[in-house]
Amino acid sequence: MRFKSNIRDLGVRILEKIGSENENIINWKNWLQKYNFSPEYADDPYAWLTDVLALKSVDTGNYGVGSIMVSSGHKIVAMGHNLVYFPFFRSDLHAEMVVLNHFEEENPQITSLKGYTLYTSLESCPMCLIRLISSGINRIFYTSSDPIGGMVNGMSLLPPLWKELSGPQLFAGAHCSTELSKAATEIMLINSDELLEILRKRRE
Repeated sequence: MRFKSNIRDLGVRILEKIGSENENIINWKNWLQKYNFSPEYADDPYAWLTDVLALKSVDTGNYGVGSIMVSSGHKIVAMGHNLVYFPFFRSDLHAEMVVLNHFEEENPQITSLKGYTLYTSLESCPMCLIRLISSGINRIFYTSSDPIGGMVNGMSLLPPLWKELSGPQLFAGAHCSTELSKAATEIMLINSDELLEILRKRRE
């Protein structure tokens, strides 16, 4: 389908701009460039693009998480990656936040996100989960689960109001290959230790 080739072209252009000499980044760049979408997984192209954006995020000195927002017609209407650490510290700019900020600022006339889907390379944290519930976006899929910081699998612990509001929404793992899911985790881990140390030092 045409949308798959469009996603491929977009992702390849992003990968071509990654110029890091870090061996892990180079290896994942090569792997993503060679990866072929699997026809048995409907979300493979979208999951792949979140991984591409996650790698771009690492390349810019940020946490390795990427996200995209897609319309009912398969059009990518917003995309982004974590921007917490670079170009300057912004504690709120997780990948999902960046994407929603962009879409909402560019489309103030849209009052309902029914029919839209957000994909993220990593299961959303508590902060992003509440933002996604507030947005009302129809479906949210993550490429890789996050047993340490993710909140989607702990939604039963939310206060009653947020559980009620999230009722019409679907939060789930993306229907993608295990290879892309593993890649999302590994890309996130490239620089996670050093970035977490920055957060710890801000408490000193």
